[in-house]
Amino acid sequence: MAITYMKFSVNKSSLERAMSQIDAIVTGKDTQTLLSNVLLSVGDDQKLRITASDMESTVRITLDIEDSIPGELIMKAKKLSDIARQMKAEKMIFESEENSEENGNDGKLYRIKLEGVGARSARFKMTGSDRSHFPEINEIATEKLVSIPAQALTDMISRTFYSISHEDNRYIYNGICFHAEGRILTLIGTDGRRLAAVSRELPSPIILGTGEGDIVVHAKAIRELQKIMDMDAMVYVGVEQRDIFFRVGNAELSSRLLEGKFPDYKKVIPNDSTIFVEIDRELMLDSIRQVMVMTEQPSFQVRLSMGKEGSFLTANTPDIGEAELTLPIDSVIEQLDIGFNANYFMDILKAVQCGKIKLRFNDPARPIVFEDTEDDKFVALVMPMKI
Repeated sequence: MAITYMKFSVNKSSLERAMSQIDAIVTGKDTQTLLSNVLLSVGDDQKLRITASDMESTVRITLDIEDSIPGELIMKAKKLSDIARQMKAEKMIFESEENSEENGNDGKLYRIKLEGVGARSARFKMTGSDRSHFPEINEIATEKLVSIPAQALTDMISRTFYSISHEDNRYIYNGICFHAEGRILTLIGTDGRRLAAVSRELPSPIILGTGEGDIVVHAKAIRELQKIMDMDAMVYVGVEQRDIFFRVGNAELSSRLLEGKFPDYKKVIPNDSTIFVEIDRELMLDSIRQVMVMTEQPSFQVRLSMGKEGSFLTANTPDIGEAELTLPIDSVIEQLDIGFNANYFMDILKAVQCGKIKLRFNDPARPIVFEDTEDDKFVALVMPMKI
């Protein structure tokens, strides 16, 4: 007679949401590898803990369950996610038993049965195995965590994330830099060709780790954090050695920090600008969208010209064509012609919500600086292109 090893019933929507929150950690993995699995753990507290890891980042979601028998096993993440998404039921019943006939040298195997409560629900049978070699989620003491309002952190990430690199050999550029100083938290992103930084004053002082130097959080961990953040909740953040930890509601995330020295962003932002322009943000965004039809990858180059004869946006690509649009900018300078990547420009304009954007220039060889006219704690820049 088979003996039930682990059992629980869970709300189907809660499980579906939890699996969607962790899919970035396991998506794209070879389905035959250990990391294509999730760890399901049931304790005596009527809680189900779902853990996924890619060795650099680990996420754990905790759900309320009923009618449980403790145990833990691993099973294919994608299949569990597909079942949770497709099953026609409000509640799912999970039951497993040891498959003693097929246990091998790598550990125990389990037969898994999944079914929904209701006549329209399919019944599923799968296999699972014990958690041998599955990564542990690192832990941090609660007293080492500091709180950040989720809404503030979400806004700060949206204003900087687009500017980081996703392919650069300079690994330190593949994440967002967190700089804490007293109650001021600053997030900075750069890929060497553009930069964005935003600061916010928090309710209480924030210390990350030893408090010495900056920390850089990998892009993949940031994407996962965005998935688990609840806008109405507080985010609890802490650093232990070379790992950063986030707790949000019923979710926990730990990730290895990027190593290396992040550049001092203040040193690359010009403070001696001589040309200042304010323009409606939506108008500028729409204008760039129009003329960039005549640009080509990878440069997507657009030229901004300002002089006594007027201000213009132009794009010119050999063998394709050209575009020109007049901008409502009154210029008193003799002449400035500066080229830039249109996508970089638009990313900044889309990240802020102000009515007008302020642009600062010096000459065609120095950065274009962007300032939010409604938020003096935000700054961005784009390096010009040779024209």
